[in-house]
Amino acid sequence: MSTPVSVGHRGGATVAPTLPARRPPAPGGGSPLLELIGVSKTYGVEEAAVHALAGSDLVVTTGEYVAIMGQSGSGKSTLMHILGCLDTPSSGTYLLDGQDVSGMDEAALAWVRNHSIGFVFQQFHLLPRLPAWRNVELPLLYAGRRSRRRRQERAEAALAAVGMGDRLSHRPNQLSGGQQQRVAIARALVTDPAIVLADEPTGNLASDQATEVLAIFEAMHAQGRTVVVITHDPDVAHRAQRLVRIRDGRVLSDEALAR
Repeated sequence: MSTPVSVGHRGGATVAPTLPARRPPAPGGGSPLLELIGVSKTYGVEEAAVHALAGSDLVVTTGEYVAIMGQSGSGKSTLMHILGCLDTPSSGTYLLDGQDVSGMDEAALAWVRNHSIGFVFQQFHLLPRLPAWRNVELPLLYAGRRSRRRRQERAEAALAAVGMGDRLSHRPNQLSGGQQQRVAIARALVTDPAIVLADEPTGNLASDQATEVLAIFEAMHAQGRTVVVITHDPDVAHRAQRLVRIRDGRVLSDEALAR
């Protein structure tokens, strides 16, 4: 089971302190985990300004499986980058588990990205010279886990969980696209994050490989993780329990899906 999002002491190391004032649970549902309030994001200035997000509001509660769907240029990837603390809003407020992200310093943000959020991208971003288990162990290495044996055990367990237990020593060029994406998912899961953010995770996959990957996301959700998938594909979006449509940097609609 994934751990709650928090910032504080971890593994004997001190990082930025937890911020105060957690918000109460959402009426009739789980507690707000990811909350955007009037968030805008602008790149460039004056005539060159691009308004990627324009006053967007969004709440994702703990344990939800949400798809955010939009065409290219709709702002969906910018939205994911802000949710994942990879970018900051130009205006508005982003609350992560009730904590205002604007009050976190770089050390706290890095801790959140490493421990609380797992990222899956369309491009696999695997290091070509490393075997699968070494690629998966990298987040643990960055987190300062000193025991190589323990890192390898965690990496091998994560690979086994996504059906790659028999490919531990295979390098990326020895794996299919679907297998490489499963290694990337194992890397996202190895730190046991509470949240998984996926940006077009099936965009480079054949339909049968995409089906396998989406089944893994459903299993993550069943285990209690909060899963947010960014996609332009209606078939991918409708595997979630909730669909948010975005256009021109604004949330266009938000609906529960029958499953």
